[in-house]
Amino acid sequence: MKETRLSIIMEKIISSDYRTIDDLVEKSDKYSLDEIRDYLDHIIEMWRENKITLAAMNSAFKFAHMYLKRPDIRIVIKNQTLIPICYYSSFLHLSALFFYLYLKSLSFAVKLFPLNTTDRHLREYIEKNKPTIIIFTLWQFIDLEDLKKLIPYLHKKNLKIFIGGIPFVYNNKLKLDFPDCIFPEDIDELALFLNNSIKLKKDE
Repeated sequence: MKETRLSIIMEKIISSDYRTIDDLVEKSDKYSLDEIRDYLDHIIEMWRENKITLAAMNSAFKFAHMYLKRPDIRIVIKNQTLIPICYYSSFLHLSALFFYLYLKSLSFAVKLFPLNTTDRHLREYIEKNKPTIIIFTLWQFIDLEDLKKLIPYLHKKNLKIFIGGIPFVYNNKLKLDFPDCIFPEDIDELALFLNNSIKLKKDE
């Protein structure tokens, strides 16, 4: 990881030189949203280069998650209705947490939705709050069938659907099963799409 003000936090996490994540957050300096985003970029870069373990990456994301909840961190949000970030699992996927943290650092209001047992709470949220955007990140091929069943409902509600994940990396043709959905190449392209979508909504 290149030298930044957050380098010391990353070094402590990798070397397990801390008692708790709460302690790290409490004793840390104050960082800008740009610095947190750069920190997240470097975690992903280290993961791609096999320079960080899954456990360390989980702790690094947990630090960012808890840091962004600090009462002294002010985020002027771009959108009033929370954007659902959905994943099929009983535990929080790191990809979903990364999207949540990265988009939050870009001042998007986002909400995590686990769909491991039912999508009822998601449907209830959509009916009540009427979001215009929804994001899905998939880790397993078996999740595709559940998503296919949900897509018609989402289209009926005029949601702009963004999808990504490992199945589509291994088999690009799977995207054909999800017409009228958007598959961003990376988090930067997703953020650009979201910015444009929100701007269009405000201009209506």
